[in-house]
Amino acid sequence: MAVIFALCCLACSAVNDFIFKLFANRPMSRGVFFSIIGVIITLTMAPTLNIHSFSGNMANTLIWGCAAGFFSIVGNVLLIEAMGKLSAGICSTIYRLNLIFVVPGAMFFFGETLNPFQLCGVLAAILAIILFSFSTLCGKQKSSLAGMIIIVSAALLRAGMGLAYKKAFLTGVEESSLVFINGLFWVFGGLIYAWLKDGVIKMPGKATWGFGALSGLFVCGIVFFMAKALQAGAAGVVLSIAQMSFLGTLLLSVIILKEKLEKFKIAGIICGTAAILFLALK
Repeated sequence: MAVIFALCCLACSAVNDFIFKLFANRPMSRGVFFSIIGVIITLTMAPTLNIHSFSGNMANTLIWGCAAGFFSIVGNVLLIEAMGKLSAGICSTIYRLNLIFVVPGAMFFFGETLNPFQLCGVLAAILAIILFSFSTLCGKQKSSLAGMIIIVSAALLRAGMGLAYKKAFLTGVEESSLVFINGLFWVFGGLIYAWLKDGVIKMPGKATWGFGALSGLFVCGIVFFMAKALQAGAAGVVLSIAQMSFLGTLLLSVIILKEKLEKFKIAGIICGTAAILFLALK
Protein backbone atom coordinates (compact mmCIF):
# COMPACT_ATOMS: atom_id res chain seq x y z
CA MET A 1 0.00 0.00 0.00
CA ALA A 2 2.90 2.38 0.67
CA VAL A 3 3.87 2.36 -3.02
CA ILE A 4 0.27 2.95 -4.10
CA PHE A 5 -0.06 5.92 -1.73
CA ALA A 6 3.30 7.27 -2.92
CA LEU A 7 2.17 6.99 -6.56
CA CYS A 8 -1.04 8.85 -5.69
CA CYS A 9 1.09 11.57 -4.09
CA LEU A 10 3.24 11.65 -7.22
CA ALA A 11 0.16 12.05 -9.41
CA CYS A 12 -1.23 14.89 -7.28
CA SER A 13 2.12 16.72 -7.36
CA ALA A 14 2.49 16.26 -11.12
CA VAL A 15 -0.98 17.58 -11.89
CA ASN A 16 -0.64 20.46 -9.42
CA ASP A 17 2.63 21.62 -11.02
CA PHE A 18 0.91 21.44 -14.40
CA ILE A 19 -1.97 23.56 -13.06
CA PHE A 20 0.62 26.11 -11.96
CA LYS A 21 1.99 26.19 -15.50
CA LEU A 22 -1.47 26.64 -17.03
CA PHE A 23 -2.26 29.48 -14.64
CA ALA A 24 1.15 31.12 -15.19
CA ASN A 25 0.25 31.50 -18.87
CA ARG A 26 -2.97 33.40 -18.08
CA PRO A 27 -3.32 37.13 -17.34
CA MET A 28 -4.91 36.63 -13.92
CA SER A 29 -3.83 37.53 -10.38
CA ARG A 30 -1.36 34.93 -9.16
CA GLY A 31 -1.56 36.28 -5.62
CA VAL A 32 -5.33 35.77 -5.40
CA PHE A 33 -4.81 32.30 -6.91
CA PHE A 34 -2.50 31.40 -4.01
CA SER A 35 -4.90 32.90 -1.51
CA ILE A 36 -7.72 30.65 -2.76
CA ILE A 37 -5.43 27.62 -2.48
CA GLY A 38 -4.69 28.67 1.10
CA VAL A 39 -8.39 28.87 1.93
CA ILE A 40 -8.90 25.31 0.67
CA ILE A 41 -5.92 24.03 2.68
CA THR A 42 -7.00 25.84 5.86
CA LEU A 43 -10.61 24.67 5.68
CA THR A 44 -9.52 21.11 4.98
CA MET A 45 -7.04 20.94 7.86
CA ALA A 46 -9.12 22.82 10.46
CA PRO A 47 -11.21 19.77 11.50
CA THR A 48 -8.03 17.70 12.06
CA LEU A 49 -6.42 20.14 14.50
CA ASN A 50 -5.68 18.85 17.98
CA ILE A 51 -6.29 21.94 20.10
CA HIS A 52 -4.83 20.34 23.24
CA SER A 53 -1.58 19.44 21.45
CA PHE A 54 -1.45 22.86 19.76
CA SER A 55 -1.79 24.78 23.04
CA GLY A 56 0.60 22.43 24.86
CA ASN A 57 3.39 23.06 22.35
CA MET A 58 2.36 26.51 21.13
CA ALA A 59 5.79 28.18 21.04
CA ASN A 60 7.43 25.54 18.83
CA THR A 61 4.30 25.19 16.70
CA LEU A 62 4.16 28.92 15.98
CA ILE A 63 7.92 29.37 15.45
CA TRP A 64 8.44 26.46 13.08
CA GLY A 65 4.99 26.66 11.56
CA CYS A 66 5.59 30.30 10.59
CA ALA A 67 9.08 29.49 9.28
CA ALA A 68 7.75 26.65 7.14
CA GLY A 69 4.79 28.74 6.01
CA PHE A 70 7.02 31.60 4.90
CA PHE A 71 9.36 29.31 2.95
CA SER A 72 6.36 27.52 1.43
CA ILE A 73 4.47 30.54 0.08
CA VAL A 74 7.55 32.40 -1.16
CA GLY A 75 8.95 29.24 -2.75
CA ASN A 76 5.70 28.58 -4.60
CA VAL A 77 5.43 32.21 -5.69
CA LEU A 78 8.87 31.88 -7.25
CA LEU A 79 7.88 28.54 -8.80
CA ILE A 80 4.92 30.02 -10.65
CA GLU A 81 6.95 33.08 -11.67
CA ALA A 82 9.60 30.77 -13.13
CA MET A 83 6.92 28.80 -14.98
CA GLY A 84 5.94 32.00 -16.71
CA LYS A 85 9.45 32.10 -18.22
CA LEU A 86 10.53 28.44 -18.58
CA SER A 87 9.00 25.09 -19.54
CA ALA A 88 6.95 23.18 -16.96
CA GLY A 89 9.26 20.17 -17.20
CA ILE A 90 12.41 22.12 -16.33
CA CYS A 91 10.76 24.07 -13.49
CA SER A 92 9.17 20.99 -11.94
CA THR A 93 12.41 18.99 -12.13
CA ILE A 94 14.64 21.65 -10.56
CA TYR A 95 12.01 22.35 -7.88
CA ARG A 96 12.00 18.65 -6.92
CA LEU A 97 15.81 18.69 -6.79
CA ASN A 98 15.56 20.78 -3.62
CA LEU A 99 17.03 17.71 -1.91
CA ILE A 100 20.49 18.95 -2.94
CA PHE A 101 19.97 21.84 -0.51
CA VAL A 102 18.26 19.68 2.11
CA VAL A 103 21.25 17.32 2.42
CA PRO A 104 23.88 19.96 3.35
CA GLY A 105 21.26 21.75 5.44
CA ALA A 106 20.59 18.58 7.41
CA MET A 107 24.34 18.11 7.88
CA PHE A 108 24.76 21.64 9.25
CA PHE A 109 21.64 21.90 11.42
CA PHE A 110 21.04 18.30 12.51
CA GLY A 111 24.49 16.74 12.35
CA GLU A 112 23.54 14.22 9.64
CA THR A 113 26.30 12.69 7.53
CA LEU A 114 26.70 12.64 3.75
CA ASN A 115 27.18 9.13 2.38
CA PRO A 116 28.75 8.32 -1.03
CA PHE A 117 25.34 7.75 -2.65
CA GLN A 118 24.07 11.16 -1.53
CA LEU A 119 27.27 12.79 -2.77
CA CYS A 120 26.64 11.22 -6.18
CA GLY A 121 23.08 12.53 -5.97
CA VAL A 122 24.22 16.08 -5.27
CA LEU A 123 26.68 15.94 -8.18
CA ALA A 124 24.01 14.50 -10.52
CA ALA A 125 21.59 17.26 -9.47
CA ILE A 126 24.17 19.97 -10.15
CA LEU A 127 24.84 18.43 -13.57
CA ALA A 128 21.09 18.39 -14.26
CA ILE A 129 20.82 22.11 -13.50
CA ILE A 130 23.83 22.84 -15.74
CA LEU A 131 22.23 20.86 -18.59
CA PHE A 132 18.93 22.71 -18.12
CA SER A 133 20.87 25.97 -18.22
CA PHE A 134 22.31 25.01 -21.59
CA SER A 135 18.82 24.10 -22.76
CA THR A 136 17.21 27.36 -21.71
CA LEU A 137 20.05 29.73 -22.56
CA CYS A 138 20.58 28.48 -26.11
CA GLY A 139 18.19 31.21 -27.26
CA LYS A 140 20.22 33.77 -25.29
CA GLN A 141 17.05 35.29 -23.85
CA LYS A 142 17.32 37.34 -20.67
CA SER A 143 13.99 35.91 -19.49
CA SER A 144 15.51 32.40 -19.60
CA LEU A 145 18.42 33.41 -17.38
CA ALA A 146 16.04 35.11 -14.97
CA GLY A 147 13.83 32.04 -14.99
CA MET A 148 16.76 29.78 -14.05
CA ILE A 149 17.75 32.06 -11.16
CA ILE A 150 14.15 32.17 -9.94
CA ILE A 151 13.54 28.42 -10.06
CA VAL A 152 16.82 27.58 -8.29
CA SER A 153 15.84 30.11 -5.60
CA ALA A 154 12.43 28.43 -5.37
CA ALA A 155 14.11 25.05 -4.83
CA LEU A 156 16.29 26.57 -2.09
CA LEU A 157 13.22 27.90 -0.28
CA ARG A 158 11.44 24.55 -0.69
CA ALA A 159 14.42 22.95 1.01
CA GLY A 160 14.10 25.49 3.81
CA MET A 161 10.49 24.43 4.28
CA GLY A 162 11.53 20.78 4.52
CA LEU A 163 14.19 21.55 7.12
CA ALA A 164 11.70 23.63 9.13
CA TYR A 165 9.26 20.70 9.06
CA LYS A 166 11.97 18.33 10.30
CA LYS A 167 12.88 20.67 13.16
CA ALA A 168 9.20 21.03 14.03
CA PHE A 169 8.70 17.26 14.18
CA LEU A 170 11.81 16.91 16.38
CA THR A 171 10.23 19.34 18.86
CA GLY A 172 6.92 17.45 18.93
CA VAL A 173 4.83 19.63 16.62
CA GLU A 174 1.92 17.82 14.90
CA GLU A 175 1.73 17.72 11.10
CA SER A 176 -1.89 18.98 11.00
CA SER A 177 -0.88 22.12 12.92
CA LEU A 178 2.00 22.81 10.51
CA VAL A 179 -0.14 22.38 7.41
CA PHE A 180 -2.90 24.55 8.91
CA ILE A 181 -0.42 27.39 9.56
CA ASN A 182 0.95 26.89 6.05
CA GLY A 183 -2.55 27.39 4.70
CA LEU A 184 -2.90 30.67 6.59
CA PHE A 185 0.40 31.89 5.16
CA TRP A 186 -0.90 31.08 1.66
CA VAL A 187 -4.13 33.00 2.33
CA PHE A 188 -2.50 36.19 3.57
CA GLY A 189 0.76 35.81 1.68
CA GLY A 190 -1.21 35.50 -1.54
CA LEU A 191 -3.10 38.70 -0.81
CA ILE A 192 0.16 40.55 -0.03
CA TYR A 193 1.68 39.20 -3.24
CA ALA A 194 -1.36 40.36 -5.22
CA TRP A 195 -1.13 43.84 -3.70
CA LEU A 196 2.61 44.13 -4.36
CA LYS A 197 2.48 42.74 -7.91
CA ASP A 198 -0.85 44.07 -9.16
CA GLY A 199 -1.19 47.19 -7.00
CA VAL A 200 -4.73 46.16 -6.11
CA ILE A 201 -6.61 43.13 -4.81
CA LYS A 202 -9.55 42.37 -7.09
CA MET A 203 -12.41 39.95 -6.59
CA PRO A 204 -11.39 36.81 -8.55
CA GLY A 205 -13.33 35.68 -11.59
CA LYS A 206 -14.67 32.19 -12.19
CA ALA A 207 -11.47 30.98 -13.86
CA THR A 208 -9.28 32.06 -10.93
CA TRP A 209 -11.68 30.47 -8.46
CA GLY A 210 -11.67 27.28 -10.50
CA PHE A 211 -7.88 27.03 -10.85
CA GLY A 212 -7.34 27.95 -7.19
CA ALA A 213 -9.89 25.50 -5.83
CA LEU A 214 -8.62 22.68 -8.06
CA SER A 215 -4.99 23.30 -7.08
CA GLY A 216 -5.99 23.50 -3.42
CA LEU A 217 -7.60 20.06 -3.62
CA PHE A 218 -4.50 18.57 -5.22
CA VAL A 219 -2.28 20.16 -2.54
CA CYS A 220 -4.47 18.54 0.12
CA GLY A 221 -4.13 15.28 -1.80
CA ILE A 222 -0.34 15.61 -1.71
CA VAL A 223 -0.37 16.05 2.07
CA PHE A 224 -2.89 13.23 2.65
CA PHE A 225 -1.22 10.61 0.45
CA MET A 226 2.27 11.51 1.64
CA ALA A 227 1.21 11.02 5.26
CA LYS A 228 -0.45 7.68 4.43
CA ALA A 229 2.58 6.51 2.46
CA LEU A 230 5.01 7.39 5.27
CA GLN A 231 2.82 5.54 7.75
CA ALA A 232 2.77 2.42 5.56
CA GLY A 233 6.33 2.22 4.26
CA ALA A 234 9.97 3.26 4.46
CA ALA A 235 10.60 6.99 4.06
CA GLY A 236 13.44 6.48 1.57
CA VAL A 237 11.24 4.52 -0.83
CA VAL A 238 8.17 6.70 -0.39
CA LEU A 239 9.96 10.04 -0.79
CA SER A 240 11.98 8.91 -3.80
CA ILE A 241 8.78 7.85 -5.60
CA ALA A 242 6.89 11.03 -4.68
CA GLN A 243 9.75 13.27 -5.82
CA MET A 244 9.55 11.76 -9.31
CA SER A 245 6.41 13.81 -9.95
CA PHE A 246 8.33 16.00 -12.39
CA LEU A 247 8.18 13.11 -14.88
CA GLY A 248 4.38 13.32 -14.82
CA THR A 249 4.45 17.09 -15.23
CA LEU A 250 6.85 16.72 -18.16
CA LEU A 251 4.58 14.17 -19.82
CA LEU A 252 1.53 16.42 -19.44
CA SER A 253 3.39 19.44 -20.79
CA VAL A 254 4.67 17.52 -23.82
CA ILE A 255 1.27 16.00 -24.65
CA ILE A 256 -0.98 18.99 -23.91
CA LEU A 257 1.24 22.06 -24.27
CA LYS A 258 3.43 20.54 -27.01
CA GLU A 259 6.63 21.49 -25.18
CA LYS A 260 9.70 20.31 -27.10
CA LEU A 261 12.16 17.73 -25.84
CA GLU A 262 15.70 18.40 -27.02
CA LYS A 263 18.96 16.70 -26.08
CA PHE A 264 20.00 18.96 -23.18
CA LYS A 265 16.55 18.76 -21.59
CA ILE A 266 16.41 14.97 -21.93
CA ALA A 267 19.89 14.64 -20.42
CA GLY A 268 18.85 16.96 -17.58
CA ILE A 269 15.75 14.87 -16.85
CA ILE A 270 17.87 11.70 -16.73
CA CYS A 271 20.39 13.30 -14.37
CA GLY A 272 17.57 14.68 -12.21
CA THR A 273 16.02 11.23 -11.92
CA ALA A 274 19.39 9.71 -11.00
CA ALA A 275 19.97 12.47 -8.44
CA ILE A 276 16.73 11.78 -6.58
CA LEU A 277 17.38 8.03 -6.56
CA PHE A 278 20.90 8.53 -5.17
CA LEU A 279 19.75 11.10 -2.58
CA ALA A 280 17.11 8.68 -1.31
CA LEU A 281 19.71 5.99 -0.55
CA LYS A 282 21.17 5.67 2.94
